[in-house]
Amino acid sequence: MTVDFAARTWSAGFERTARPSMANYAQQPLSTLARFYWSELSPTPYAGRMNWVTAGILLVSVLSAHGAPRDKTKTTASGGNESEIALAREALRQATAALGEDHPVTAIMLRNLALAMQEGGYPNYAGHYAQQSLETLERHFGARDVSLVPVLNVLTEAAVSQARYAEAREFAMRAVAIGPAADAHYGTALHNLAAVFQAEGKFQEAAAFYRQALAVREKVLPAGHPYIGITRAALERVQRSAKVIAHR
Repeated sequence: MTVDFAARTWSAGFERTARPSMANYAQQPLSTLARFYWSELSPTPYAGRMNWVTAGILLVSVLSAHGAPRDKTKTTASGGNESEIALAREALRQATAALGEDHPVTAIMLRNLALAMQEGGYPNYAGHYAQQSLETLERHFGARDVSLVPVLNVLTEAAVSQARYAEAREFAMRAVAIGPAADAHYGTALHNLAAVFQAEGKFQEAAAFYRQALAVREKVLPAGHPYIGITRAALERVQRSAKVIAHR
């Protein structure tokens, strides 16, 4: 059975290309990673202490790790891409050197390395790094912050890759429960939960969550985005499977 997983959106906080206005900042929950783009000090415990230049350097590192062209001549034994893993490691090294191991930005770099490992065919390493990232973010922001959703998405994929479906379902349900404030990552969480049910042969449940994922992705992603097509195709497949079972 082909199961569709698409936790491929990098942390929304690092996709910014311009500094947000103070008005926009005031509307954001202070628990989100957006605060780390501000040089102004704040009385809150986890105030932004990165200046904009440092954030920009880390932004380039993350976007390079995610968007660099794949080098088809350098693949890992599992078929993954060495260059993406190497770039993610370098971004993590820079963040650790500049900010320390316990900084939330470093945690997001760990998450990005986990995603590179997952896409490279190393789910055991992916789960290890993602768990470290999750623990750091939980210490800073609590157990229900939106910054946890991208990490939980990677943990879901890593668990499914190792056929640990019950564990994967728990990660995915936790990500979904955090809610739509996670934006595109929320759509990925819904898609991943549907895919877990699909892997378990629970096609009606899978279809229900694929429908929700499709609605979210159509809302938050541009028209024609490939993730919309992935979810729509997955929904059509599980609907066909459900019909076959119903007619047996």
